[in-house]
Amino acid sequence: MSTFVRYQLISFIRSLKFIPPVIVYLTWVFILYAYKNVPILSSYGASSIALYMIMTWIAMAIFTMEEDSEKHILFTHVGGKQKYLIGKWFAVLAFMIPLAFFAIFYPILAGSFKGSMTVSLYAMTFYSHIIFGMFGILIGTLFSATTFAMKKYSWLSAVFFLVVSLASKSLIEAVSLLKWGLWVFPPVFEVIDYMSAGDQLIANQVFWFDTLHVLLYLIIGIMMAILLFLKKEQ
Repeated sequence: MSTFVRYQLISFIRSLKFIPPVIVYLTWVFILYAYKNVPILSSYGASSIALYMIMTWIAMAIFTMEEDSEKHILFTHVGGKQKYLIGKWFAVLAFMIPLAFFAIFYPILAGSFKGSMTVSLYAMTFYSHIIFGMFGILIGTLFSATTFAMKKYSWLSAVFFLVVSLASKSLIEAVSLLKWGLWVFPPVFEVIDYMSAGDQLIANQVFWFDTLHVLLYLIIGIMMAILLFLKKEQ
């Protein structure tokens, strides 16, 4: 598995496809902290949302590196289709971790915040970046490695999914009936709302309920992605 992940990383780096998303994200973080004395959690919320979109981009790029014939050879070498999928996810995570660390520690090292970091703020910051990064990887997987969308419209479908999930709260406020159909989109606002409520995190019962919902969504989403991938590669 480690050999396959290393092969994927080397192939992705050699393809140079990593340059646009990485440059866009680093530029976004630099612009975000161009001014000093910015609020902590809302700033981290903005970098988490950007990571959400960038990881969708990177996941789709990594999952579409091979042609079908090459992919079938890799199935044999790695020991199965499911191991191939998991290996791809590890490769995408290897790109997500340094980007998340940069977004978290750059403003601290640059002295951009008007307050001080606390243990609870660190915990919420890591939580938001990890969750949004994994949401992005999940969407990228669904629209590039499964039958969830037609290949011709995969990028358009992924962008639509991202936009609707980020606009879901406003859509539900405008038309309440939409809440029955928008549950299929990642519950991003069950994280964003806590990032935009000031720099005092209140971990009450509602927070833990929302966290449980987010984690359940990710677990079910990962299981769906595995099933849809295996169905496509039958």
